[in-house]
Amino acid sequence: MLRIELDAPALANTRFVISPLYNVTDSLWLLRSTAGAVRAAGTRGRGAGGRGPGALVREAVRERRLALLESFFTGAWTYIPDFLNPQPEQHEESLERELHAVATVAPERLAQELRTMLAGDAALGIAGGRAPRALLRALDRGEAEFAELVAAELHQLWQAAVGPRWPALRARIDADIARRAQLSARQGLASVLAGLHPRVLYDEEGVRLLVDARAKLPAKALYLTPTVFSSELHISVDPLPGARQLRPMILYPAFPGPGADPGPESGPASPAGDLLGATRARLLADLDVPRSTTELAERHRLAASTVSYHLGVLHRAGLLVRTRSGHRALYQQTPRAEALRQEG
Repeated sequence: MLRIELDAPALANTRFVISPLYNVTDSLWLLRSTAGAVRAAGTRGRGAGGRGPGALVREAVRERRLALLESFFTGAWTYIPDFLNPQPEQHEESLERELHAVATVAPERLAQELRTMLAGDAALGIAGGRAPRALLRALDRGEAEFAELVAAELHQLWQAAVGPRWPALRARIDADIARRAQLSARQGLASVLAGLHPRVLYDEEGVRLLVDARAKLPAKALYLTPTVFSSELHISVDPLPGARQLRPMILYPAFPGPGADPGPESGPASPAGDLLGATRARLLADLDVPRSTTELAERHRLAASTVSYHLGVLHRAGLLVRTRSGHRALYQQTPRAEALRQEG
């Protein structure tokens, strides 16, 4: 588990950022098979000629021979270097600034992050892997030229697979931020943080992320970055020893846009989903009959602790009633919850 410690000033500095480049790297997770350490999202929506985004990305990587990007995202390691996602300087970054930051990354940072990727870090719960030949050949040319090659490949992938679709993808990102801002206004920032993804939990000490990595990170701020290709949760933190120079970022899947296939994890749009977030709305909809925390965890493929947290929020909001059957606590919708689900 990864914990990001947030005090009051850090919460006050928590913000959304929009990044074209983060969505380029997000698309590369579709290269990983479902047997890998991090599972790809499949195809949510269709591109030209009926091809899903995964097929478009794989085609672009193959036809343009983007060997370095393929190396990063098809290995057995569980950490992807953070220099691929440079720290944003403002609410909306430009692709040009982001690519420049990749191409000019400090050599010592690039070298350390590559070592972490390949060697892993047992103390942090990071698994390593064997370096592909393409990556080693490029490294032989020096860190500076290596970074420039990576930036050039990212630009090519943008041109081939992401850039032509960016207006529609950007609209989906804007809609996601607007919905979460509305939720924050109604229920507070804690509801937004807890609703980002089933593997994100929030308590009085900060954010807990149910991932393989193990660390406790004090943060001065937290960046929330919607992405549109992978349905997975991704975290960008500073792996270098000493003072934390980079602010942690949570890259989470944006709500599906109009006409998109939301996939099995998202569920249909609804007033309850708009208000509560997708995960709590799915749990609430499943409680038309009494169910236990364990049963819900199995049915929705979530950690029991995640389900317990969301049930607590719903119960305090008056949307669930809790009864006991022997040693089990059972939850069921209240009339108020049923009315909420039927609105609209």
